[in-house]
Amino acid sequence: MVSSLATTVLIILCGALYACSTPLSSRQVESGHGILSAPTSGIVVAQGSSFPFEFRDSNWCEDGYSPIAVWLTDYAPSASSLNSTGQFAEGGYTYYFGSYLIPNFGLPVLSGSIPPPSSLVFPVSSDLSAGDEVYLAVVETGNNCPPGLNVPPQYELSSISMTVG
Repeated sequence: MVSSLATTVLIILCGALYACSTPLSSRQVESGHGILSAPTSGIVVAQGSSFPFEFRDSNWCEDGYSPIAVWLTDYAPSASSLNSTGQFAEGGYTYYFGSYLIPNFGLPVLSGSIPPPSSLVFPVSSDLSAGDEVYLAVVETGNNCPPGLNVPPQYELSSISMTVG
């Protein structure tokens, strides 16, 4: 009886250790996301002109700083549009505006980082024509999400439609 109880406990402990040591999937895209409060969806923007930009991160991992990357695509992006590092593959986007770091909890801007600008400049491209619908996409990265160990970065995707003027 003692032997079978010890064996059962040993099997349970080994299973728990295996489950704790197994890493999660390499890419996890969360459904809740930050808010693109500027520009507004459907805005008409001429090539080469600036437009307002404001993104409120969701900071679902409660990081001190939230990295975001801003892209322009010629299709409505979805979670499946992102690769394992939370980026659009080469050729999978029209323009890359850049990466920015949002300070949270009243923290100062981190030295050497770039906070999101209040406006962006719409690219000039021969691939775009007046009336084309494009999408401004923001990918927010969550690092150090609970429970912590073996948890890869997680990503959230927000987007709005824009029209080339």
